[in-house]
Amino acid sequence: MKTQTFISKSKYLNGLQCDKLLWYYYNAKDEIPETDAAKQAIFDQGHIVGEFAKKLFPDGLEVAEGIVDFKQVIEHSMELIKHRKPLFEAAFMFDNGYARADILNPVGKKQWDIIEVKSSTQVKDINLHDLALQWYTYSGAGLDLRKCHLMHINNQYVRSGDVDPKQLFATEDVTERVMELLPEIKKNLKGMRDVIAQKKVPNVPIGPHCSDPYDCAMTEVCWKFLPEHNPTTLYYAKAAMKFLLIE
Repeated sequence: MKTQTFISKSKYLNGLQCDKLLWYYYNAKDEIPETDAAKQAIFDQGHIVGEFAKKLFPDGLEVAEGIVDFKQVIEHSMELIKHRKPLFEAAFMFDNGYARADILNPVGKKQWDIIEVKSSTQVKDINLHDLALQWYTYSGAGLDLRKCHLMHINNQYVRSGDVDPKQLFATEDVTERVMELLPEIKKNLKGMRDVIAQKKVPNVPIGPHCSDPYDCAMTEVCWKFLPEHNPTTLYYAKAAMKFLLIE
């Protein structure tokens, strides 16, 4: 294992979902099945939505453009916060937590708002855990934060001509709900570091967590002992379909 293990937003959410999934990402990533076309399409959609959100901040600065090394991204973020302009994908690290906010927006003379952009039409519990890690990391790194906002698709918007970013999005202040999760972050990060440090993969039985809140990338591996058609897979297929209809 590397001497310094940093846990990004996505890996933190993986760790909340399943210890085994988290362990594989750090210790046997090459054994994780490749992303299929359907999941890649979802990722691509999220990227497109994120680009539209940036149009609401025309003077915003791209932090990580052309930078691959995460430490350099942090250094560049520290430089750009001095400009007091909206920052896209600004990165900071604290207590081995590593977070890059979609949009870090300056407020007043010294404060900042965190804005997370999602392609869904509502706030989900997992979004709040995402923002809680961002708040913990950013504030721990020394930023003076004011509020957390979740920007999602406005399902009342009817497009006529070009997409209007101002009407495309609805924004919710979720600061209070995020604050409720903050006390858990330090303990969760320690627990995840302990999982990552294990020499053997954790023994985690399959269950509802395999598709909650996301379809796990390891399902193909963990469920391979089951026959193709069985009551368990049929149950989760039905649950997944119900979830999609709700969405």
